[in-house]
Order: sequence, then C-alpha cells, then structure tokens
Amino acid sequence: MHAFVRNGDILGDLFLPDPDKDNGVGIVWCPGLPNTPITEDMSIPLSNAGFTVLQTRYPGSWQSYGKFGPISSIQGAIRGLELLSRGKTLDLATEMEVQWSTNRLILAGSSYGGGVAACAFGLTDLADAAVLFCPLLEPAKQNADITQPESDLNTLLPYLMRCHENVFREIDENEWSDFLSGRSPLNPPSYVDQLINRRMLLIHGKDDETIRYYHTERFYNTLHEASEDTQAQLILVEDIGHGKGLRSKTWDFWTNWMLS
Repeated sequence: MHAFVRNGDILGDLFLPDPDKDNGVGIVWCPGLPNTPITEDMSIPLSNAGFTVLQTRYPGSWQSYGKFGPISSIQGAIRGLELLSRGKTLDLATEMEVQWSTNRLILAGSSYGGGVAACAFGLTDLADAAVLFCPLLEPAKQNADITQPESDLNTLLPYLMRCHENVFREIDENEWSDFLSGRSPLNPPSYVDQLINRRMLLIHGKDDETIRYYHTERFYNTLHEASEDTQAQLILVEDIGHGKGLRSKTWDFWTNWMLS
C-alpha cells in the first residue's frame, strides 16, 4: 500500500507491506543531494520484503513546507520518525486513515542523507538503529587529500540554487557555509559521544570517488576508540562506487542486519 502523508512541515510517501509479510520494522529514508521524491530501490522492494518505509521530502524541498538546509534536514528526519512511531495518519490523496504497526524504527540514508541520518540518530531515541550508505560524515575534510580527489562540495550550493531553485528553497548561505566548515549541527563527528553505544551499520564502496571510503573508516575507528563495546559495524565493499549500486550489491546483508 502506498500513501501520501504529512507531519508538520514535511510530506512524504509511505509504503506499507502486505499484512502477511509485515516484519515490524519501520525505515525512515534520508536521500542524498540532489534527489527525487521517491528512491525506487528503497521503496516498493523494501515494502515487498515486509518493511514499512517512509520517504520524506526534507523541509523546504519538493512538496514539503519550510526552508531547506542542513539543520532543517535533521529536523525532517526526526519528524519522519515521529510519524512512523504513531502507527496511523491520514492519506492526503484519499483523506482516509491508514494504520501500521512497528516494533522498531531504523534511520537509513545515503551520501548527504547518510550524514543527516547519523546526526538525527544522535539527537533522538525514537530510532533503534541506523544504516549509513557511503555517508557524508566529514564535510570539512572533503577533498583534503589532494592525492585522492573527490566531489567538491563548494559547487553544490550554487548548483542547487541555480538548477533546482524551486526544489530546494530559501537556503541560508551562512548556514551552508557553517555546514561545509564543520560548524553546523549537521556534522556527524560532533555526535560521537551520543553514538558510541548506538547500533549502526556503515557501508562504503572502496571505489567511491564521490566521497572516499576513508572518511567512513575514520569515523568508525573514532567510535571504536571511544568504546571497545561500540555497536557500530563497518563494511567496506570492493569494486563498487557511490550510490545505488552499493545498496543493491549489499542488499541481502543490510536487510538481514535490520531484521537481526
């Protein structure tokens, strides 16, 4: 079942599994940038596998209300968790109530959305676990190693404002500058103390040239050094780069991890 839903300033697509396949796990998906309203491989395929999936639009993007930015992106992820935790809402398309039941909630995100998921996970107890695919964890250290060039984040804001001005709206350039320099709330290393005992799966392709895998490896090592009992798990995948291919190649592993 597919419903179009809202919680405050965020709107999104809710994908509900057939009752006989429902595994009780709810997922809030945090996409990268730029994005589309629905990430197809993280919607119907997951609901067909028994997961309840909510794909929200970040505040200030697509149909959602408010202003888009790093801070509102975190707030949007938390709003998504709040919605899934309620177990019922109104389908805006049909104006009929839809209901579901979950016994645990998981944040999942890719690239920019992986950083969003990590920070939101550090700020709320609503989620029981997080899965981060090729996450943007160290924006201030992006492209710091000139021997391993990667995507230049300085070009992202002009691109969003020039080519997607009606999709990602009212971006505060000072807030974005803080994000790029690591002074924003959207800075996962700032949440290490909150995350060392939280259950996380970090997955990164070793051929990723958009965000190099060593960022994720360093973040994991920081968690492990802070606590030998950390529940974080790191998977580095050979011969795969950034994006959808990483998720598809590791599908069986991370979906079983969510169920375990």
